[in-house]
Amino acid sequence: MNDPFVSLVAAAALIVASLVPGARVLAADADATGADIVTVQSGGATGIVRLGGSVVPEQIVNLTAQMPGDVNFVAGSEGDAFSQGDALIGLDTSGLLAKRRQALSQLASAEAGYRNAMVQYRHELANPNAQANSMLGGAPALFGMFADPARSLMGQGSPGMERDSNLYSQSVQVETARNAVTQAQAALREIDESLENAVSYAPFDGVILKRMVERGDIVQPGMPLVSFADVTRLQVHVDVPTRLLRVIKSGTRIQARLDGVATPVPVAVDRIFPMADAGGHTTTVQFDLPPGTEAHSGMYAEITLPDPDSTASALPVIPASAIVWRGSLPAVFKVDDDGRTKLRLIRIDEGSGSDSIRVVSGIEAGDRILANPAARGAR
Repeated sequence: MNDPFVSLVAAAALIVASLVPGARVLAADADATGADIVTVQSGGATGIVRLGGSVVPEQIVNLTAQMPGDVNFVAGSEGDAFSQGDALIGLDTSGLLAKRRQALSQLASAEAGYRNAMVQYRHELANPNAQANSMLGGAPALFGMFADPARSLMGQGSPGMERDSNLYSQSVQVETARNAVTQAQAALREIDESLENAVSYAPFDGVILKRMVERGDIVQPGMPLVSFADVTRLQVHVDVPTRLLRVIKSGTRIQARLDGVATPVPVAVDRIFPMADAGGHTTTVQFDLPPGTEAHSGMYAEITLPDPDSTASALPVIPASAIVWRGSLPAVFKVDDDGRTKLRLIRIDEGSGSDSIRVVSGIEAGDRILANPAARGAR
């Protein structure tokens, strides 16, 4: 597996390093003890699979219009940050405010009617048939003192029933007035709720991802207004083939690569969705990105998973500590039979772990390399 081009590049790297002031490399006749040297082993034959996904915020909401109206307030544009409770989008409320004033007047009239009904009921309770007596100077009441007993004896009337009927009539008026007050209060609450729905507030600290309306637009209930998210906590969503779910579980840590980022990023399984897609035979899996990762919502990401059902040619495996970097190029110090060390550029497998690295080219199984050249001052 020796590559002439890799050897040529390695030799050039050694020459350049020797010409740079302050640069240090191991001399060709450096003393490499047995404890410093490891023999390159052949790795296992388990295959790997790379799956593409996208970066999404862990918390994202799409705010929609709850009522019809004209947009008269827009707090910001894409990328603007807001705190929880800040107003984001507002609709014109002049019509609602007019309806609220009307509802307040109706409530006041209903309350006045209820108070009057209560007064009339108490008056009837204290002064039976008070309205008729007042019209005839009290004569009906005087006449009733003699006539009511006689009518009862003759079976021609029931003064008690008439009394109950008058009281019930007054109580019905009281109940009707009370219901009118309740209806007026409900109408006022409905208008107040509409006023609250006229403004869309930030449900948590975050930024606007996408704004779908402008000031002056006319919206209807259900129309999207803004997409709002907390971009401080990001995840990678990947559709994983169902057959590979057995190699991961909640908390499993694997490597991911973000679009435009050379260094792999460790991610951890946060959630495995309980239902698979019947058409694609895949299941959505959420992976948590480390806090502070330089990523953006919608960015392409790629994860690497072991595939027990496939095989791959065995590759040399070396410890991660054996690798030194020349810019963006990985290299190792190979030890010859006479103990001399040479810098060899290598190409590593992107699906390697964090401790053991699989090598695609540059060295072979059985080669001897320095286990930790950085500890010996080589760089």
